[in-house]
Amino acid sequence: MTDLPTDANTVTRSKILAIVVGGLALIGLGVGYLVFASGRVDEDIAEREARAQAAIEAFETSALADQQAAIHEAELGSAFDGTDDSLSRDLELAPGSVLAINRVPGDDYGRLAVRNPDGSRQLFDRRCLRVHVAANRGVCLSQDESVLAAAFRTEFFSLASTDLPEVRSYASPLPSRARLTPDGLVASTTGFVSGTSYSDIGGETETIVTIDKVEERSALVGLVQFEVLSDQPGYDAADRQFWGVSFADNDAFYVTGFFGDEPEILTGSVSRKTLEPTGYIGSCPSISPDGRHLVFKEALPDGSFALAVVNIATGEQWTLGETRSVDDQVEWLDDDTILYAIHPDGDDGGAVQPQFDIWMLDIAAGSEPELFLPAADSPAVLR
Repeated sequence: MTDLPTDANTVTRSKILAIVVGGLALIGLGVGYLVFASGRVDEDIAEREARAQAAIEAFETSALADQQAAIHEAELGSAFDGTDDSLSRDLELAPGSVLAINRVPGDDYGRLAVRNPDGSRQLFDRRCLRVHVAANRGVCLSQDESVLAAAFRTEFFSLASTDLPEVRSYASPLPSRARLTPDGLVASTTGFVSGTSYSDIGGETETIVTIDKVEERSALVGLVQFEVLSDQPGYDAADRQFWGVSFADNDAFYVTGFFGDEPEILTGSVSRKTLEPTGYIGSCPSISPDGRHLVFKEALPDGSFALAVVNIATGEQWTLGETRSVDDQVEWLDDDTILYAIHPDGDDGGAVQPQFDIWMLDIAAGSEPELFLPAADSPAVLR
C-alpha cells in the first residue's frame, strides 16, 4: 500500500480535526440549548406559580371573609369574633367533600387535594391526572414517573383514612375520563389508545372505555363489546368509539358514542352489556345525583364547546350560562349546580404544567358562573 505524501497526511489530519471540533461544537450548542430551554421552562413555571399563588390567596381571603360574615350573622352576638380561620382546616373526608387535582405550577403540581369549605385546600401525597370518588372508594388516573417513556396507571384507593391507601392498580392507556358507580364498587375509565384529542375521533385518534369491579381482579370489559339496541344503520360500525361514562346508578349509565358522523349520547346497562341511543347530540354526559338532568357538551361551528342541559322527564333542553368553551366532563356539586375546569386567561394549555380553574354554575336559565377553586381541575364530590 502506497503511503500518502506528508502534505496529504497533514490535510487529512486537519480535516479529521475540523470534523471532530465541529461535532464537539454542535454537541456543545445542543447541550447549551437544552440548559437554556430548561432554564426558560423553570423560569416560566416559577412565574406562573407566583401568579397562581397570588390568585389563590386573593380567592381564599374573599371566600373566608364571606364564610365568616355568614357565620357571624348566624351567631347573632355570640363570642365568635370573625378571626378564627380554623373552622374547617382539619382534614376530613365526609359526604360533601370536594376533591380535585392541584394545578399550581411547581413541585406540588398534580397532587390530589381536598377543598375546605372556606375555599382553602389541603394536599395529599398522591398525584393524579384525573380523579373521581364515590362512597368509600376513589379512582386515580396517573402517570408513572419512574420510567423514561410515558406510562400510565389506573389506581384505586380507599377513603377510609386520609392516607388514601391503594386497593389495587394496573397499567392503562393515556387517561382522559374516570367515573365510579354511587356505591364505589364499579369504575369506568376512558383512555386514548392513539391521539390525544376527541376532535380527531374517526381520524388518528382511538379511544377505549373499560368497566371494572374495583375490588375484584376480573378481566376488564370494553364498551366495544356491548350491543347497541337499535334498528337504525351504522351502530354496528367496526371503528365505533366511546368515551366519557357517567353512572346514573350502580348499573345504568350514559356515555358518548361515535359511529362515523357526530358524537351522540347513549344509555347503557353494565349487567346486560347493552347500549341504546337517546337522540341527544353531544359528548361527555354527566347525570345529576337525583337523575333528573343531564349535562353534556355541544360542539359549535368554531370548534369550541357549549354546555347544554336536558330535563330527562320532559325532554326540555337549554344552553347553560357559560360563554367560554368548556372541554370537560362536568361534575355535580348538588342536584342543581355543576363544577367544571377551564384554562385561565392567558393559558392555552400548551405550556409545561398547564393551569386550570374550577368554576361553579347553577343550571337554571340566566345563571352566571362563579369561581369555585383556582389552579385546580377534575373536581370530584364525595357522596
